[in-house]
Amino acid sequence: MSVADPGFEGNLLYEETGNVAVITYDRPHRRNALSLGMYRAMVGAVEKANASPDIGAIVIAHTGPIFCSGIDLKEPPEPKNPETGVRDSVAVLGMANDTSWVHLLQRSKPTIAALDGPAIGLGATHVLATDMRVGNRNAAFSFPFLERGTMPEFGCSALLPRIVGFAAAMELCLTCATLDARESQMRGLLTRVVDAESAKDEAIAIAAKLAALPQLQVRLTRQLMHDNFAEQDWNKVMTSEREAFIVMIRAMRAAKAAEAQ
Repeated sequence: MSVADPGFEGNLLYEETGNVAVITYDRPHRRNALSLGMYRAMVGAVEKANASPDIGAIVIAHTGPIFCSGIDLKEPPEPKNPETGVRDSVAVLGMANDTSWVHLLQRSKPTIAALDGPAIGLGATHVLATDMRVGNRNAAFSFPFLERGTMPEFGCSALLPRIVGFAAAMELCLTCATLDARESQMRGLLTRVVDAESAKDEAIAIAAKLAALPQLQVRLTRQLMHDNFAEQDWNKVMTSEREAFIVMIRAMRAAKAAEAQ
């Protein structure tokens, strides 16, 4: 059964299909550029999926030929917050300490992006925080920041080197590179490329498999990957893994005891 939520109308579509939440960017007239309203809707949709006990994974897709063209430069500025004197913007909210987009996705249920077209600028950097990225042959990643007199954001300076390696990340950013689907897969930006009109169905199929797995173990595995990726102290790595196993075993024993009652 598919359940849609009209509450995000004008920015994105939110739909629950089985145990998968599908968040679809829906501003094709603006090439799915990120406005402040759209960013707030994105956060709200992810939080809605995370709060639902029926949802085990999240797919981020799009309407139109462009996955996301970056920041919406034509959006009028917000009035200044009278308490802070700062204007809310996609950058202010999306890069805030502890509550950034990267923080949100790292504590989220598994996320899979489905790209049927180019991800440009912020459109590329914000999707690096997803767990997997599936594309069709029209998918592409573009890093035009320096040509536009700006710089990569949304954690790109840490996430991109993790995905493609330091030297490759430096090259992509300094040369303002654009990678097609084949090159993106070779670099690891796309984890899978499908020969289909849309990558959305493949992403939903993968998400459904993830949603069927034991959710505690999925959450702990994701946390271990994030925590230990750059950890060089093997004692800390082993300690964190032991602690995760203790949490898992205790939960399994508690569930077994509850069933016996």
